[in-house]
Amino acid sequence: MGIPNIYENRHYKLYVLIPVALLLVSLYFIPQIQLDSSLRGGITITLQSNSTIDQRQLISLIDSRIGGAEASVARAPGGISITIASNTSIASAEAELLAAYSYYGNYTKASYIATGLSSLLKGDPNNSTLQGEFSAAKANASNAYSKLNSSITAEFGALAQIAPNAAYNSTSVDSLLGSGKNALALANGQYEKKVVSALQSIIPFSTYSYETVTPTLSSYFLSQIFDIIIGSFIVVAVIVLFVFRNFIPSMTVVFGAANDLIIALGAMGAFGIPLGVASIGGLLMLIGYSIDTDILSAMKILKRHEGTAEQRALSTFKTGITMTSTAAIVFSILFIVSYVSFIPTYFEISGVVLAGLAGDILATWFGNVVLVLWYKKRKERA
Repeated sequence: MGIPNIYENRHYKLYVLIPVALLLVSLYFIPQIQLDSSLRGGITITLQSNSTIDQRQLISLIDSRIGGAEASVARAPGGISITIASNTSIASAEAELLAAYSYYGNYTKASYIATGLSSLLKGDPNNSTLQGEFSAAKANASNAYSKLNSSITAEFGALAQIAPNAAYNSTSVDSLLGSGKNALALANGQYEKKVVSALQSIIPFSTYSYETVTPTLSSYFLSQIFDIIIGSFIVVAVIVLFVFRNFIPSMTVVFGAANDLIIALGAMGAFGIPLGVASIGGLLMLIGYSIDTDILSAMKILKRHEGTAEQRALSTFKTGITMTSTAAIVFSILFIVSYVSFIPTYFEISGVVLAGLAGDILATWFGNVVLVLWYKKRKERA
């Protein structure tokens, strides 16, 4: 005795409320997603150590001795990889220095214009137009210098606790900007010594590597990742539209992929899985998987002719559930192993994919298939 065909229920269109409800719940949790250090900026220290200290205990000790560390730990070849959040004072100082560079550019441009106008005025000193432009250029240069000076002053204020001996030099615009650059370099060096010293008091190690990802660079990475995801959806929409030559089934495929992505993001917010390079890899895997199952179901319902549309939908459902179950078993094993062995990268990937697969079952078989089946039956009645 086979399983009853859920798509022969006369109220089958109501199934679509299930993925819609899950979508709305996911949208509520998405704002609660936390970025890990790879996207919000941070420091990665790789220690060459044979220590067998428990990784969760190590995280607790690091967080207690380095303020705002929010540490994460993973095993690395020959030792341990530790990631901590960016120091807020240094991050603030870096932002001020970047603003200062921008003002420096404005100052240089305005000064160059003022110098050129000054030369022209020597040949035509009574030209009122040139006089007005010269005055405006000088005012722009003065305004840019004032903002530059304010940014460097704010930078030194942010670094007062970390690099109190940093030299402030305002004898010229170049020396002012240079003092800001040197102060940030000094602060980074001092903070590295502090972090390494704290780690030495916790765990013995022979050598170490120290790498910094600034919040500015992380923001750039994040914006590029969003551009890639948006671009991938556009490409998928065009290709699927070319395959089906019809708007409705094409959009259901894209809707399914977007729904899986949103559900996975909602699960990350609900269960505290951070958004980082690893979890984004899992999200991109989900997009490909979702497109695969959605196209499979749409092709079988719309292009095949054996049996009724409802029977083809059920046949696709069985195939899809088998595929999803197989993938879920594999990633469940990876999830358990990574949790027990404390491997954050695999934990993030497997957690995101498992949440997305659960969402894919509901979004595809109670959402996409229902919409495609409704479209097919309506077309047959026309």
